[in-house]
Amino acid sequence: MQSESRTTERAHRSSNGQHVDRLSAIRHEMEYINTIGKRFVAAFDRFQVHRALLAALQEIYNFSACCILLKGDPFELFIIPSYPLSTAFLEGMIQRIANAANVIDFPHVDAEQLARTAYLDAPDELARPRGEKEIAGTEIGSCLNIPLTVENRIIGLLSLFDERPGSFDTNLLQLTTMIADYAAVALENVRLRERETALWRQAEFERQRLELILRSMAEGLLITDARGTVTSLNQSARLLFSQVGIDFKLPTPLYQLAETNNAPWVSRLVEIIGQAQRSKTVTNQEVMIGIDDETVPLTLSISAAPLHDANSIPNRPIGVVAVINDVTSNKQIERLKDEFVSVVSHELRTPLTAIKGYTQHLVRRIERRLRKLRGPQPESNQPAEAAPEPPESYDLRSLNIIQSQTEHLERLVNDLLDLSQVQWGHLDLHYESFYLADELADSVRSVQASTEQHTITLEVQARDTKILADRARIAQVVGNILDNAVKYSPHGGLIKVCLEQHDEEFQINVIDEGIGVSPEYYDHIFERFYRVHNTAIRQYSGIGLGLYVAKAIVDRHGGRIWFTNNQNIGTTFSFTLPGRPRTGPLAKA
Repeated sequence: MQSESRTTERAHRSSNGQHVDRLSAIRHEMEYINTIGKRFVAAFDRFQVHRALLAALQEIYNFSACCILLKGDPFELFIIPSYPLSTAFLEGMIQRIANAANVIDFPHVDAEQLARTAYLDAPDELARPRGEKEIAGTEIGSCLNIPLTVENRIIGLLSLFDERPGSFDTNLLQLTTMIADYAAVALENVRLRERETALWRQAEFERQRLELILRSMAEGLLITDARGTVTSLNQSARLLFSQVGIDFKLPTPLYQLAETNNAPWVSRLVEIIGQAQRSKTVTNQEVMIGIDDETVPLTLSISAAPLHDANSIPNRPIGVVAVINDVTSNKQIERLKDEFVSVVSHELRTPLTAIKGYTQHLVRRIERRLRKLRGPQPESNQPAEAAPEPPESYDLRSLNIIQSQTEHLERLVNDLLDLSQVQWGHLDLHYESFYLADELADSVRSVQASTEQHTITLEVQARDTKILADRARIAQVVGNILDNAVKYSPHGGLIKVCLEQHDEEFQINVIDEGIGVSPEYYDHIFERFYRVHNTAIRQYSGIGLGLYVAKAIVDRHGGRIWFTNNQNIGTTFSFTLPGRPRTGPLAKA
């Protein structure tokens, strides 16, 4: 009995010893894992990860080389030898790595490609010195390949090689896989940090480049946030505003600037920015700063557009960017050109008046002479023999053509004189009461005398055509449109002038059978100095002011002017005129 008791006691002691050894092994393994985990966490770049991986693997294996293949474009292969290896051994390693990579979830890997991109990283502090009797082998005795995975996604391949067979214990495979997982997470973190650093550097580079561009811009740049507070100004904008005594101290709300400055241009600036805040793009809005005296005041051209980002709500921009140009010098040049044109036009008007007056005098004299030559007509019902046409009849037709062309030239000179008045808002009207049908008839008669290819007709669809307007200006509008109809109907044809009445408004339509208007010219027809040229038929002459001045006169009367292409051929120009002025002191007369 005593012997059995002793035997049981020895077995119990042996069991306790094994349990203690197992606990000690687990504790040692946990400490080892904790230690290598700290190494990987402390690794800041990929080479520190390589050193942490090499140090961890050298504690459990003896091997000739550790290789890390990472996915990418191109692939990255890092070879970490424990000591110098032969060329044949290196070539064999690269071939085996390529074969293993093609087995797992890797794009096609070529051994020659890996050889070209391979990078040897041999940290001296972790290199295992070769013994004196050890000879560099040419053949691989042992090989171990473990995928590097992060969240079930393969990012690379870990490969261990040794010249001796049986170097890698399969019992340590689970621990090796755990080390590989640590390395994979560390390498992925390094990749993310490198990408973040690269993006930050790129963003910083773009910021510096943008800042340099903004500083070098001749145009002023103003940026606001969603509430209209100025958050950024470039140097050109500061100089422009400093010329009018405004020194921006960022951030500055625009409404506060408008409250402290009563200048009209400030309100206009706030209005333009407000339109952009409502997701409307505003372009080339001129703001005149100061009073227009003898000199041209400081004039700014402002364009504003809303700023959006990927997270902004539609129609609610995160801010506004406004570009400000100083166009004062351009205005000064325009003023000089307008003054020159005005002076030349006045000089042209003097001889024109004389030519027109003497022509009218000759026309009246020849008409009287023709009446005397023809004498009283006989009252007999018998048809008289056709008398030969006197020479004075040919002279009269020639004088009528001279008079018509003089009136056409007079309209051109008047357009030149009106240019500066329209540009600077000084177009004055002299209202009088007259019959619109009579004035249209005079214009038709005058233009018809200058063309034999065209037939110009007048159709009146109104009973009472009495109107209160500037008679000379209306004649100028009709004459300009008719001149255009004749010029752009090179093969002749019918030109019809129609007068209609709609309630208290008159509408005049001029319909021709000409070449029409191409779509690319639609937005420019009423611009100054714009002429249709290089068409398929010919190049047309003119100074490009007729329709520009006509639109200004119609707008000044409170009417509208537009054009439409006819379905078959030609164009219809239309404009409206109120029977009486809608604004001003004459509206109540």
